[in-house]
Amino acid sequence: MQLPERQELEQLSEEKIKMVYALADKMPDGQLRGQLKDQLRPRLKKIRPLRRLTAARLFCLPFENLLSNDTPRVKVFGSIPRNCVTPLWSLVLEQLPDHETIDRIDASNQMLMPHPCPMVEHRQLLTTFADAVSKIRSRLKDRAMAARLEAMHQDLADVVEEVHAVYQMRDEILTAKRQIIASEQLIGIGDEYAKSVMALARQATAGRGDQRWYKLFFLVLLMDEDLADHSGRLIEALAEKSVRGSNASVASEVCEVMVAKEGEALKAGFASALVTPSDLNAAADQVRATAESLGVMRVASPHLNRHVGESIDQVEKRIHDFLGGQFADAAGASVATFTSGTADVLPTTDQIKALSQTILAIAKVQAAIHHIYEQPANLKQLAKTALETVGARLDDIAAARVMGTIRQKQDALAVAVQVARSLEPISNEETVLQMLEDCAVQLGFAESKDPAQFFLKIIHAMNASHE
Repeated sequence: MQLPERQELEQLSEEKIKMVYALADKMPDGQLRGQLKDQLRPRLKKIRPLRRLTAARLFCLPFENLLSNDTPRVKVFGSIPRNCVTPLWSLVLEQLPDHETIDRIDASNQMLMPHPCPMVEHRQLLTTFADAVSKIRSRLKDRAMAARLEAMHQDLADVVEEVHAVYQMRDEILTAKRQIIASEQLIGIGDEYAKSVMALARQATAGRGDQRWYKLFFLVLLMDEDLADHSGRLIEALAEKSVRGSNASVASEVCEVMVAKEGEALKAGFASALVTPSDLNAAADQVRATAESLGVMRVASPHLNRHVGESIDQVEKRIHDFLGGQFADAAGASVATFTSGTADVLPTTDQIKALSQTILAIAKVQAAIHHIYEQPANLKQLAKTALETVGARLDDIAAARVMGTIRQKQDALAVAVQVARSLEPISNEETVLQMLEDCAVQLGFAESKDPAQFFLKIIHAMNASHE
């Protein structure tokens, strides 16, 4: 069976992606199912469709935020390769006394909600999973077991250690997440939740004598997309703790893993084809989210080791190169599609919408990077060229209708208003109004020294009924 090309999948609408994902869940061939989901994953991360509840997915819930598609030569702490999940799950199944509950959940055809509140049966099963992982971990020093794990996956032994730690801390992690979310609704808490989360981290790791548990506690929270708006305060709390000389490496190592994760997400996102204005906006949203996340860590970087700053520099350079290359080229081509139209034919609603989305994507990335570095030359030139070429097309449209009927002039002016307004995100009100005024005057609508009166006349001209 041949899987569809990634570019074909990238062109599907959100609804069709959800359908393909639902069908992928039913594929009997596990390897093909995994390959198809890997191809879908960049889109799935944005869409976040409902997933069918299975026992394997329930098992992964506590450490799902740490799963990674990347498979580096040397495993990064706190990053669990997805291709470790299947062998680990097979080991867990071996430790379970019976599979009756597992089979019942798999056959239930339930959906996993975005904010799951586990049923009693599921909570009991999570406890059973925790015991199973503990048993596997207790045998890591056994040579035969170590050799078996190595044969299944070179990183499996390390993954077992990390999954065990997360499972042992899952109650405190879940409590911390609930407190962070509740802080948005409860008056008077403010940033105090950070102190509470720090206390929960100490409680979860008490007596462990292993700083890695402490790091994992915060990684699970900081990698949670639902808590993205709170990551800054948590990182600041860790950095402040570092300044006081306690656990000085924790904040640095947590941030390094987060930067690596952001880099991985960019790598997958930047590999996607930028075919439509929607693709451009998806890429712009990813750039903006990554820039914001890196910005939070950049603020704390003076208190962290220099490797964090260097890692942030590398990711930011990747963004710079992408925007000045692939993004600028695709956005330029999208704008050119609009400006290449002939003067005798008015742009359609869909064409104006496509231009508006393209301009919005350009504005998004400009806003995302303005506080980091100077815009790439190609991106800066693109904004300037877009204003000039779109303005030129409006002039051509107006010139072609100077001798036309009043209805033709009204239609042209109505289009000019929509097009000119679409340029506002990368321009300013004065430029847009001047562009619109030039077009209106060229069409023969009276100019006025009072801008308000002038535009009232334009509105009247567009709305007036003529036989």
